[in-house]
Amino acid sequence: MTTRAEQKQATRARILDVATNLLVERGYSALTTVAVQRAADLSRGALLHHFPTMRELTEALVANLVELNEATTQATAERIGDTTDPIHRALTALYESMTRPPAQAEFELWAAARTDPELAAVLRVAERRAGRDLHRVIDTLFGPTLVAHARYPAARELAVAALRGVAVSRSLRSSERADRATVEYLADAIRTMLSTDPGD
Repeated sequence: MTTRAEQKQATRARILDVATNLLVERGYSALTTVAVQRAADLSRGALLHHFPTMRELTEALVANLVELNEATTQATAERIGDTTDPIHRALTALYESMTRPPAQAEFELWAAARTDPELAAVLRVAERRAGRDLHRVIDTLFGPTLVAHARYPAARELAVAALRGVAVSRSLRSSERADRATVEYLADAIRTMLSTDPGD
């Protein structure tokens, strides 16, 4: 028998799934409490019980997207396996996770925040918290030997910034060949950064 707590958790998960789908399929302008309520087939009271304000819904949505992105990244890394170059493995897993709906939904929020100060304020707090989880995931992908390198923090920031740029602009290209080539170029650059000491 399903308990009340389980029902509550299932309803919350459904709301966040619906909100993610609205972001991916229709953009931030479609993300309203009314749209979420209707798509989730809930009463107004049921939605407000879980998320009394749009701000609270957005904060929970970002946290949920971060969890989904982490799961996607880890699943991709496991599929690739441990036999390949750790730098290529890490970048490939990160890039593939950034092309999936949860990451695309997160990018949609970032774009909307440029002209929405309230959304930007919510995202700054949520993303600061999420950044710690992202670093933990990326560090695991690269492995302890590379993480110990003095230049690793810079390499990690370069990887994230470059891959986000590639993933955000992929809708403008008709083929993923250029994206894959960019990932290879980035892997070469990071490999060079981490193959020498900072004093060399």
